Amino acid sequence: MSYRDLRNFTEMMRALGYHRLVSLENFRTPNFPLVAEVLLWLVRRFEPNAEVMTDIDNEQDRVLFVTSVAQFMHMKAHIKLNTKNLYMADGYAVRELLKVASVLYNAVKTNNESDNTMNDDDSMSSKFKFDITGKVGDLKLSRQLASEITTKGAYLYDLLGKEVELRVSIHIHYVTNSKV
Repeated sequence: MSYRDLRNFTEMMRALGYHRLVSLENFRTPNFPLVAEVLLWLVRRFEPNAEVMTDIDNEQDRVLFVTSVAQFMHMKAHIKLNTKNLYMADGYAVRELLKVASVLYNAVKTNNESDNTMNDDDSMSSKFKFDITGKVGDLKLSRQLASEITTKGAYLYDLLGKEVELRVSIHIHYVTNSKV
């Protein structure tokens, strides 16, 4: 548990729009309800329709909650979370939460950067416009080549079907000519 991890996590959660203020002091002592709330919020940010059990009243429910979240994150985001550290719900849990939050934060950051570079509508619409008029000739040529390949393939198939008959007739012709 380092101060830098705690600071980075709180800043990332603030940037991601987490609805309550997460203080550096929240993780000095075990605080499982906060860890569970943050985990559930992060899972909902990944997939709003995700089904994760939210009951954390007793020890077994908390273990099931942490393992289900860890399995979900591993399956959806390929992030391996240490369930023991998450269950401890202290500074070591922040390291695990930071893994998930940093993926979301980087995604939001790159999305914002791409929005800033493509700010005006003209540049955005020009990026997605595609002029097909210059490609009509290529399209016709492609269709012609595809038709020719199909025709040649059918002709080759017919010739291969006649191969056995021709081999027999060549053998008979060779045998009859060699006797003379």
